Amino acid sequence: MFKKAFLLLFILSFKCMVAQITLTHNICDDIKETGFPSCSSGMQHWARAFYLSDFGISNNEEFIINSGQIGISDHGGGATVTFYIYEIDNNFPNVFTESNLIGSSKEIQIPYVYGNDNSGTIFEIEFDTPIKVDYTVERILVVAKVGAVWGSGVIFIGGTEQDYDHSWFRGCVIGEYEKFTIVGENFNFFINVTGDTNHITNNFEMNISNICSEFLKEFSIEKKENIASIVWDFGDPASRTENTSIDISPYHDFTMDGTYTITATVTSIDGSVIVLTETINVIEPPNAYGIDNIYACEDSFGSEFSSSFDISDVEAQILGGQTDKTITYIDGNGNEYDILPNPFTNTVENQETITVRVAHDNNLCCYSETTFDLIVNDLPEANEIQDLTRCESQSNGYANFDLSNVETYVLGGQTGMVVSFFDGNGNLLPNPLPNPYINSIPNQETISVRVINNLTGCKNETSFTLNVNELPIANQINNLFGCDDNNDGISEYFDTSNVESQVLNGKTGMSVSYFDLFGNELPSPLPNPYTNSNAFNQLITVRVTDNISTCYEETTLQLKTVTQPNISQPENLYACDQGSGYAEFDTSLIEQKLIGNQTGSKIQYFDSDNKPLPSPLPILFQNTEPFTQTIHIRVEDNSNPICYSETSFELIVNELPEINLENEYFICNLEPSILLNVNSGYNSYNWFFEDGTLISSTNNGEITEEGNYTLTVTQIENGITCENSFDFALIRSILPEIQQINFGELGNNYIEIIASDDGGFEYSIDGINYQDSNYFSNIQGGMYSVFVRDKDGCGQDSEEVTVIDYPKFFTPNDDGYNDFWQIRGIANFPNSETFIFDRYGKLLARISSNDLGWNGQYNGRQMMSNNYWFRTDLGNGRTLSGHFSLKR
Repeated sequence: MFKKAFLLLFILSFKCMVAQITLTHNICDDIKETGFPSCSSGMQHWARAFYLSDFGISNNEEFIINSGQIGISDHGGGATVTFYIYEIDNNFPNVFTESNLIGSSKEIQIPYVYGNDNSGTIFEIEFDTPIKVDYTVERILVVAKVGAVWGSGVIFIGGTEQDYDHSWFRGCVIGEYEKFTIVGENFNFFINVTGDTNHITNNFEMNISNICSEFLKEFSIEKKENIASIVWDFGDPASRTENTSIDISPYHDFTMDGTYTITATVTSIDGSVIVLTETINVIEPPNAYGIDNIYACEDSFGSEFSSSFDISDVEAQILGGQTDKTITYIDGNGNEYDILPNPFTNTVENQETITVRVAHDNNLCCYSETTFDLIVNDLPEANEIQDLTRCESQSNGYANFDLSNVETYVLGGQTGMVVSFFDGNGNLLPNPLPNPYINSIPNQETISVRVINNLTGCKNETSFTLNVNELPIANQINNLFGCDDNNDGISEYFDTSNVESQVLNGKTGMSVSYFDLFGNELPSPLPNPYTNSNAFNQLITVRVTDNISTCYEETTLQLKTVTQPNISQPENLYACDQGSGYAEFDTSLIEQKLIGNQTGSKIQYFDSDNKPLPSPLPILFQNTEPFTQTIHIRVEDNSNPICYSETSFELIVNELPEINLENEYFICNLEPSILLNVNSGYNSYNWFFEDGTLISSTNNGEITEEGNYTLTVTQIENGITCENSFDFALIRSILPEIQQINFGELGNNYIEIIASDDGGFEYSIDGINYQDSNYFSNIQGGMYSVFVRDKDGCGQDSEEVTVIDYPKFFTPNDDGYNDFWQIRGIANFPNSETFIFDRYGKLLARISSNDLGWNGQYNGRQMMSNNYWFRTDLGNGRTLSGHFSLKR
């Protein structure tokens, strides 16, 4: 169904007797999409032109407009609409001026409209102040002005399929004139205005309500207050006595469609008589005859929907022989159909009302409606029946089944039903069913059950299966023996790992379960190892079940207990560490301690990873894990290996006493001795010099002579004595002495320090940074204090040396860096004197050893960047000369 908003339009052929008149060119009020949008900015004007006389408004009447209607097919928001009413003449649109504005409405914002399925919405704008169109106005232009207030503001105007005048358009401009242009025959803008008429003269005029959708036409005369009496002749003699009336405002139902001349003889209150006539074309809505409700059975139980409604007779019932009619069907969800599909599926569950509209082929807006219901009859309930299974041995696939209660289960208390049964070959079975029933198809047969409702004829079906399955085989299981460790008949050591494989013997698709003597179900699979609950001898029922058929067979498992060997706990063994936590242990007494004089036993040894060790163990056995190792022992009875006793003992390696001494000790020749200390708490200490002399028997030893020493320490732990020895040496160091200093200068700068001995010394030319080499290369000129010292701290020696050198360039620009040129190391020569010359030999400066140096000036004038020469007299008979660069 098309959407409507706020009003239903009255389509008038002449003048509506009721006060409201709607000016419209749209024959119907169903909105379609025109695809004609507004602009995204600025203003756009959609318009329709109306001759007032076409709508029964005479030149004796004012037209008071109080609302406007516009159809919108699509709108995303952000637009407003305002109605404007202009007076126009037959020269429109060639002649048009906005000064002929009669009035305008308020501005309203149009909400969202989502157009789909060729639909739209009608919006009505109520005018705050009605617009009065003077009786002298013959033609008006109704303009819907559209503007954007936010977003894009794009709005699509709607139209109708049937229309009888032009639609007009004026482009996207703001406040300036632009000519209205026709937009085509197919847009049919839905733009109307509605209002009242005001009769402003004393002349009598005939008003007729000729609405197609109404069978009764209404008539009246204006001005009625001046009427003394009236006689109506409807020009319909076939209506007999109903053809005339003396009512002021009568109704008449015309006998058939056609053209009629209406005559009203009016006697005025002043005694004058006037005869008024009007010719009208009467079209009444077609008949929509009643339709019987249609019943159908639901497609599936409880669905409330059926796809089998037979609507083949509906059209004939509706028309009742009428021709030239268009039928529209509207289902319960508002969907429209020109032709109902047959068979029809209801769209509303259980019961759906179908509305049927019958219209004239040449006037689709003139129609009548009727309804009929699609009623879904419920299917009878066919309750599900559990499949029946019989487990047989060598049955060849056939068995007896008890079906005596099947019908009761199927109906579940329903009455008025007929139940039928069909075998696996589709043959009808007798009712009641034979009991017992033997399946007619071997191994598996499906029985079909049909339930029919005697009243509605609706039927439902179900089925169940008769299964005949062979019993599985439960193979014999070997007895299990468990070791009894305290002679109480209970063992925690029954090995059940092979029970399932024995009872199945390779058969797949089976489940195994276990039960005690009282039928209580035990865990499956059985715990491994398993503890018996009945002393000495216990029987367990083992059931093999087919996973598909659930058929099962049973056998028994017997659990018996046997006595466990008696063993003693061996003592732990200890040994002194022979290196990295390993030692040799005396195992000669292990077996005697373990079993005494018992015979008939098998002894096995294992390490902590359960790897077998030699049995018996070697008399001198070396541990395979450092410091501590657990040896596990298993003693089996030779006649019954499953019954065994277990124990273990430890191999423990005593760590040797720790001696915390250095390999070498150094003392200076001037020192008399050194006192050494080791950890206290051991059982004995012996300090020996290399000639065998015992120096001390405590944890302290005073060492004097240079040479080799040995310390031996013992400790008693876990009943054994462990000894450790350590060798070390004492070295005396010699005082260092500088014998000679070699050095190079004037670009080949180095210092070499020659000491009295080269063993254990390190060297420095600044007293801070030391190195093993006595040679220092690439040094700068200057004064140096050189050092040699003993690495062991036995003193040092030092001397001073001066290395003469000079900078190859300087930059006297007063930045604090290289602003003066001076001989490096010259301060050690107080009687020295240096002369500076230009390239021509001119003396520019004369500086002494305590001067900062030359500042690059001569007689207060800065010298240019260039090469300059010098000659230095050290004052001790030595002279130096060379050249350097001045840079600016």
